[in-house]
Amino acid sequence: MARKMAKKAAKKMPARKSAKKAAAPVAKKAVKVSAPAGKTITASALLQAVADHNGMKKSEAKMFVEGYIDVVKAHVLKGVKVKIGDLGMILIRHRKARMGRNPQTGEPVKIKASKKLAFRQSSVMKQAVAR
Repeated sequence: MARKMAKKAAKKMPARKSAKKAAAPVAKKAVKVSAPAGKTITASALLQAVADHNGMKKSEAKMFVEGYIDVVKAHVLKGVKVKIGDLGMILIRHRKARMGRNPQTGEPVKIKASKKLAFRQSSVMKQAVAR
């Protein structure tokens, strides 16, 4: 019975086009970097840079960036590896319990198992940094 209904529904649906039209390539704008090399950029300055680059208000950029971070964080905490474009991958690594040594006394110490946040750069980013 369910098969007959599925067949009828399939007949009523219009056929999907298998070939999609290729969208015109969009030229990327150059990113304006305001902070000098070796310095740290604040979250506020970073949000302003995102807003300026995308032609939006700073409040809109803040909403977008914070929403993106919340989604990435939720996925990472669930144990999913999150690939962020050509930047790299964020994941949680599990470290096993092991025996260590106290450097002052030389006494063996048991180290508990733990989880660590890890970032693995992509090959594209690795090549860009190596230049």
